[in-house]
Amino acid sequence: MTQPTIPNENIYYLYCYAWNRFEQAQTIDLGAEPSPNLPNLLARVLLSGTRAILRRGLDRDYRDYDEEIPTIRGRIDLGATLQLRARSIRRAHCHFDELSHNLLHNQIVKASLKRLASASMIDAALAHELRSTASRLGDVDDMWLHASVFDRVRLHRNNAYYDFLLKVAQLAFHCLLPRSDGRGFRFEDVTRDEKKMARVFEEFVRNFYRTEQREFAVEPLTISWDAKPLLLSGAGRLPTMRADVYLRSPTRRIIIDTKYYAKALQSYHEVESYHSGNLYQLFSYLRNAARQDSAFSNVEGILLYPWSGKGLRDRYDLHGHEVTLATLDLSQAWPGVASQLHELLRNGMRNAAAAA
Repeated sequence: MTQPTIPNENIYYLYCYAWNRFEQAQTIDLGAEPSPNLPNLLARVLLSGTRAILRRGLDRDYRDYDEEIPTIRGRIDLGATLQLRARSIRRAHCHFDELSHNLLHNQIVKASLKRLASASMIDAALAHELRSTASRLGDVDDMWLHASVFDRVRLHRNNAYYDFLLKVAQLAFHCLLPRSDGRGFRFEDVTRDEKKMARVFEEFVRNFYRTEQREFAVEPLTISWDAKPLLLSGAGRLPTMRADVYLRSPTRRIIIDTKYYAKALQSYHEVESYHSGNLYQLFSYLRNAARQDSAFSNVEGILLYPWSGKGLRDRYDLHGHEVTLATLDLSQAWPGVASQLHELLRNGMRNAAAAA
């Protein structure tokens, strides 16, 4: 995104809504002063969340062990034990299990604390607290953190409270990439990855409306093309259309298509206009939905872009469908972002006229 930049707190809230974990995020104190960068903010969140888990008690579970020990425990491996005896080693080879804190999710939390503490852009006082908290996980093994390890975690109902903390750890991992010279880390601005942020922005908008308003139900919507195959070979080959966000109330239906571009407008011969492909896509949703079901005859459409510092809000009547093209200013304080999203659903011009 271009200047002015998105505040670190807003990036964090975007992700929290995308994870559908905003309520948990609100319980964590982000500090009175704005974080100088996203890694510092995530470090505070990880520190606070780890301390909460330590107060609650680290998760533990039974782990299998296969060791040579001086006493009998669990099941004896007779062959391996006889080999030890033949070498005059007074030990038994046993298979047993015992409760342990040395679980993968605890290892990830510990490794994330230490990784952040070693980054040069982390405040010195905060780095000290991270190291101190990591030392409290003394019976948890150190591990080398890599991207694939997060996908190996399997949580269940009794330890689901780790989910938010692990998502924060994963985001922190992607924010800090090792330098090519092996000397520390460099900060990777996650907002510059338009493909990844497009998914985050879509999920954020969907979950925001699911949790922060009660007028509309937020539902999935799959739309089929209003088409009949002229050849048998073409039957079933047209792809279905899936709306990013679909809102339904007793009186209104709204299809929202989210886009994440650095610029909401395109320029041709120094004339600015909306991206034609985006508008074609939204219009296709509206027209085919209306032909599929009469309940969608007046369905509204919203094309929503994120934008820092420049506001756009235009409404059109396109073949009987009210269409809003708008930007969401993510550079403002978070209450302003939430207010803009609520305002977007206020009755459009046609609905306001009908109400009058």
